[in-house]
Amino acid sequence: MTFEILTIIVFVNLGLTLALWGNLLAIARWAARRPVKRKFRNRLWSGEPITPKHEPPPPLKAGIFMGVRNPEQFSSDFEDFANVINWHLVDYYDSPWRVQELPTLELSKLAASGPAYGRRYAVFHNQARIGEIELKPDYRYSTENPGVTLHIELNWVRLLPLKTIRDFLTHVAWNTFEYQGGTPEYFEMNQKIDLAMMDVLWKTQRISEFGMDESGYGQITVELKGLASSYLEGSKRFRNQAAKAQQQT
Repeated sequence: MTFEILTIIVFVNLGLTLALWGNLLAIARWAARRPVKRKFRNRLWSGEPITPKHEPPPPLKAGIFMGVRNPEQFSSDFEDFANVINWHLVDYYDSPWRVQELPTLELSKLAASGPAYGRRYAVFHNQARIGEIELKPDYRYSTENPGVTLHIELNWVRLLPLKTIRDFLTHVAWNTFEYQGGTPEYFEMNQKIDLAMMDVLWKTQRISEFGMDESGYGQITVELKGLASSYLEGSKRFRNQAAKAQQQT
């Protein structure tokens, strides 16, 4: 085969590759700016908040899940997390947000170097599921006031007002951690939340070197870490209220 023929083959393959890449970029741009279906918009903007149907995972058993200390406490401490968050969303804020527990203990976003276990929750705005929360307890420092890491991921955020998104994130922080005005946790978590929201704006405006300057409808990812003291106190109040309501029936 002559050098000329090889050269022609190389340029033909290059042309086909560039054409294919161009088509992939066009598809990506189309996917990013594709219209939102009316049914989804109605569920997101106009529908009534869901009634959560929790599917709690089975209790942990000692010796099965590596790296989990105090499996009984691990299973019981955060069994009210979704109820506490929703309780305040409904009674105090009349909010369209809800969280609903998922039936699996294995985490993906918080599994850094190996298997990780905790609790997972779907996040809804009215009737539309737009995100997920992973919760990972930490008993290394205290069994009575454990630490906790939350990984919160929300999609479609450009379809909602900034205040709506921020209110939800700060609400979760308020009802989980020592998120009180003037505390180090308050400033640190506010900074993380605000940086995550700025990141969405930046991705929307950024011009990529690959020509893909679209960012779809926006995704926020924020990771918060601290002692779960506010949640534990809220869990006690929630259980007391539930017990009183049961006695009255």
